[in-house]
Amino acid sequence: MKLETWLDKIISFSFLALFTLVPLILTPYNYELFEFNKMLTVYFFTVIIAAAWISKMILQKKLIFIRTPFDIPLLLFLLSQILSTIFSLDRHTSFWGYYSRFNGGLASTLCYVILFYAFVNCKLKIENYLRVIVITAVVVAGYGVLEHFGIDETVWIQDVKSRVFSTLGQPNWLAAWLLAILPVSGWFSPLLLLAIFFTRSQSGLLATAIIIVFAGIFWLVQKRYFKILLLALILTISLIYNFRQRLITSLPLGDLNTLVAQESQGRLGGSSSILIRRVVWQGAIAVWRRYPLFGSGVETFAYSYYNFRPANHNLLSEWDFLYNKAHNEFLNFLATTGAFGLTTYLAFIITALIFFSKHPSGLGLGFVSILITNFFGFSVVPVSLLFFLFPAFAYSLTLKPQPLVKKYYFLNNTQSIFIILTALISVYLLFFIAKMWRADRFFTLGRNLIQQNQVQTGFTYLEKSVNLSPREPLFRSEYSESLAKLAYLIKDQNATQSAQLAQAAIAQSDLVLQANPVHLNYWKSRIKIFLVLSLINPQYQTGALDANIKAIELAPTDAKLYYNLGLIYNQLGQTGLAEQTLTQAIDLKPNYDTAREQLEKLQKKLEKL
Repeated sequence: MKLETWLDKIISFSFLALFTLVPLILTPYNYELFEFNKMLTVYFFTVIIAAAWISKMILQKKLIFIRTPFDIPLLLFLLSQILSTIFSLDRHTSFWGYYSRFNGGLASTLCYVILFYAFVNCKLKIENYLRVIVITAVVVAGYGVLEHFGIDETVWIQDVKSRVFSTLGQPNWLAAWLLAILPVSGWFSPLLLLAIFFTRSQSGLLATAIIIVFAGIFWLVQKRYFKILLLALILTISLIYNFRQRLITSLPLGDLNTLVAQESQGRLGGSSSILIRRVVWQGAIAVWRRYPLFGSGVETFAYSYYNFRPANHNLLSEWDFLYNKAHNEFLNFLATTGAFGLTTYLAFIITALIFFSKHPSGLGLGFVSILITNFFGFSVVPVSLLFFLFPAFAYSLTLKPQPLVKKYYFLNNTQSIFIILTALISVYLLFFIAKMWRADRFFTLGRNLIQQNQVQTGFTYLEKSVNLSPREPLFRSEYSESLAKLAYLIKDQNATQSAQLAQAAIAQSDLVLQANPVHLNYWKSRIKIFLVLSLINPQYQTGALDANIKAIELAPTDAKLYYNLGLIYNQLGQTGLAEQTLTQAIDLKPNYDTAREQLEKLQKKLEKL
C-alpha cells in the first residue's frame, strides 16, 4: 500500500477514534476523572492527524489548504487567544488551561483549529463521522438512562439517580453535548431526549425546548404548513401570556443585593443557580473593566475574579467555592480575553450562523444549541469539539466531489528526511502527553494517600509528579504541604531532619508563588504550611500571618480569609487586631455564625482582663 493511502487511513481512523473516545473516556486514576483524559485524547489525536496531514503535503510537494468562509474570524479568534496568553496574569495557565478544567487554554484552541482545517482539507466523508458520533451518543445516553435506575449509584458520591451525568461528569455537560447531537440523531432522538430529561439540567431543558421549536418551524416552513405554524405560534404566545406571572416570580429579578440578602435569611436549601450566576457575572464584568482589551489572560478567571468578587457572594450557599469559570461562556471570554477575544469569538459564531442559514441542516441546530447552553455555563471538551467541527462538517458538505485520480508520488531524500523529522517530532509530543498523564497519576496517588494519613508514602508519589512535571505549580504546592506534614510527624524522632524538611517546604512554596503569585489557592496552601510548621516552632506563625494578608490583597471580599486572619492574630496575642478582623469578616458575611462565636469568646476574654 502506498504511503499516501496509509496517511489517509491514519487521518480517517484518528478522527473516528477522536469522536468515539472523547465522550466515552474516563479513568478513576486521575485528579479529574473526566475532562483531563478527554483533553489529553484531543491532544493525542491532534498530533497524529497534524503529522499525517503535514506528511501528505511533503509527499505531494504542495500546500494542502482550502479557503473557507470561516478563515478570517477563526484565525482572528486564535490571534486573540495568543495575545491574551502573552499579556496574561499567568501564561502557564493560559497555555494549558486551568488545572482540572483544561479545556479552553491556548493549547486546546490550537488543537481545535488544526482539527477544523485538517477535516476540511482532507476531504473526509461526513456520513461516516456523523454515524459514529450518533452511535457514541446512543451509548452515552443509554448509560445515562441506566444511571437513573441505579446502575452505578454506589460508585459516586453524587445522587446520580436524581441527576445523571453518564461519562461526561456533570449533568449540564451531558445535556449540552447530547442536545448538540439531537438534531442529527434521527430515530435515536427519543433516547437522547430521555437522557437529557434525566439530567434535570435547567439550561439543557430550556435549550431543548428552543431547539425543538426551531426544528418544528423549519419543518413546517419546508412543508409549507403555514396555517399549522400560525396556530402553533398563537398557542405558544397564549401559554406564555397565561403563565407570565409564574414565569416572572420564578426568576430572581430586581436589585441583586436585596435578593441575595433575602434569600440568605430564608434559605432552606442551596442558593438559586440563576442568582449565583448573576453575582458571578457581575464580578466577570468588573474583571473586564480592569482588563478591557485582552482580558486577564486565557483561563485565568480563578485568579482575577476574586480581586473583584462582589461582597454579596458571601451570602450565597456556595460562598466559599472556587469559581474558575464565569458560568457564561461569553462573559468568560470577555473577562479573560477582553473585548478583542469576545469580538472575534462572536465573529466566528455569526459567520457560522450565516453559513448555516444558507445551508440549513441539523448541524446548524446543534450549533445553536451549544450557544444556548454556553450562555448559562461553559464548554467542556466534547462540546468544544462539536462547536469547532460542526462548521467544518457543514462546509465539507458543500464541496464538490473531485474525480478520483490515481497519482504515484516518489520520495526523494529531502522529502524522506522531512517526513522522518515530522514523525520524530510527533512521537516526542505523544511521549510528552503520556508523561503528563503519568505525572497526574502520581500526583493523584500521593494526594489520596496523604488524605488517608499515609504521609511518607504519599510524599514519594508527589515527589515523582514534581520531577515529571516541574512546571506544574499545583503538583509542587501539594508537595510542599506534604513536606511540612512530614516535618511535623518526625519532629520528636529527628529534630534536625524535621528542621530541614520545614525549610524545604518553605522553599518549595516559594517556587510555587514565583511561578504563579496570583492564585489564591497557593497562598491558602502557604498559610496551611506555616500553620503546620508553627506546631513545631511558634515562630512560623508570622509566616502564616504574612501569607494571609497577601491572600486578602488578592481577595479583599473573602470573609473566610478575614476570619482565619483573626484567629492567627489571636494566637499571636494581638487581640485588638483579632477583634477588628473578626468584625470585618462579619461585616462581609452577616450570617457568619462561626465568626460571631469566635468574636464573642474573644470579647468575653477581653472583659475579664
